[in-house]
Amino acid sequence: MNATADAEVLQRVLRESGVDQTAVAPSWGAYAGALLEALFEWIRARTPHLGFLEGLSNLVGPGLVLAVILLVVVVLLLVARAMLDARRRRQGVPVAVRTIAAPAPVPDRDREGWRREIDRRLAAGDFAGALEALWWWFARALTAARVDPAWTSRELLTHARRPELGGLALSLDRLLYGPVRPRAEDVARFLRRAEEALP
Repeated sequence: MNATADAEVLQRVLRESGVDQTAVAPSWGAYAGALLEALFEWIRARTPHLGFLEGLSNLVGPGLVLAVILLVVVVLLLVARAMLDARRRRQGVPVAVRTIAAPAPVPDRDREGWRREIDRRLAAGDFAGALEALWWWFARALTAARVDPAWTSRELLTHARRPELGGLALSLDRLLYGPVRPRAEDVARFLRRAEEALP
């Protein structure tokens, strides 16, 4: 027998009985709890030989059981990794070690010494070496004081108190780091310009 409810009668009965009709949205905690329970049930269904998990979950709750399982898995992975590293060391298999070579000491040359080094490296076709020598020539043309090889051209100008040579330093940086590989003529052109600015 099919019966349909009369909506007006149903509303009147609910009003008269004092039933609270406000909708209650589930909290995030309730959602997380339901999700943990579903995950626990999924694990339990696939691991029937771990029957003690059901009794444990009834005692402390599925969320805590899952947290303990996750902790045990993480610990087992860390132990396995440590054992593998120890085994590699015993067998002589190199463990990934990153070493950083110390920079080679920079020869102590004066301005003229670096100028001869530029010419020597250009003659040998060593453009990378010629550019390095060019930077050191520029540094020695600015100052005889100690120069840190890690300084940028701008820092070099700051330490030498020669900010007016910013355009020259920018040209040097273009040679050193620009997108186009410089040629011998580019280096010679920079040297002529720099020697005029730094008599």
